[in-house]
Amino acid sequence: MLIDFLNEYYQADLETIHDVAGNKHLTGHSERFACDLFVKIFKDKDKFYAEQHVNQVYCPDIYLDNVIYEDNYVIVLKDRVMNDVEKEDLTPAKAYQFGEKLALFHAGLTGEVAVTDDKRVLSQRLEEQVAKFAGTAYETEVNEVFSLLEEDLAPADTDYDLLPKVVLHGDFSIRNLMLYGDHEVLIDFERAHMGVAYEDLIKFFFNEVKELDLRNEFIAGYRSQKELEIPNYSLQHCLLFWCALDILEFHLTHEKQKFGQMAHEMFETIKQGTAVLEL
Repeated sequence: MLIDFLNEYYQADLETIHDVAGNKHLTGHSERFACDLFVKIFKDKDKFYAEQHVNQVYCPDIYLDNVIYEDNYVIVLKDRVMNDVEKEDLTPAKAYQFGEKLALFHAGLTGEVAVTDDKRVLSQRLEEQVAKFAGTAYETEVNEVFSLLEEDLAPADTDYDLLPKVVLHGDFSIRNLMLYGDHEVLIDFERAHMGVAYEDLIKFFFNEVKELDLRNEFIAGYRSQKELEIPNYSLQHCLLFWCALDILEFHLTHEKQKFGQMAHEMFETIKQGTAVLEL
């Protein structure tokens, strides 16, 4: 029924190209807009508003419309022909450019868009996240690792409170950098929220950019556009734990566990006392 409504409303021939865990993507030509559309359908209101608000400011050339239909939240964009950026193509020069791109995203969006901004102290937020795993297959491991962070919580809270906050991409990775024409563009802003800039580096560095020269080129590129403060060790430990919990929560609701063992590998670095950014 929703697709029928959208087809009629946009005078389009939309078809589903992706449908996983409530997020559905459609494409097709629209006579109303006289172009091909890329349509994103959300069940989660916060993700819908994050995607909408960021696109309106960051990608105004492709943002077209939004619709709320029953419990479906719909973003309508111009479709673009894009190609994947391959990890093997990440040279030092590219790493520098990607650092610049993330810095410009943080600088350009902060203060300009409305996204989720949880102002509670970090330790309280962590405790709430940990409680979500009660009764799940991850409960024992999550509680075990959280207990190792007891001495880190107070200094982490202090550092997190003092560090400047930016609009985070929320899922910065090579798969969310696409080649459009002769340059790369950032996509997928549904997880955008307020936080410290370092949070956008965690998965990217942990999983995709382990080479020190690439990490340092990325940071140099970032710092050419915006200041970047690296958190103290306690906060690095807690943010890595937070990132691992986020991955596990995703896996609880997605049968295809696309992040594999990453969360458990993050836990291992905490257990070994090496959960800090190597530069």
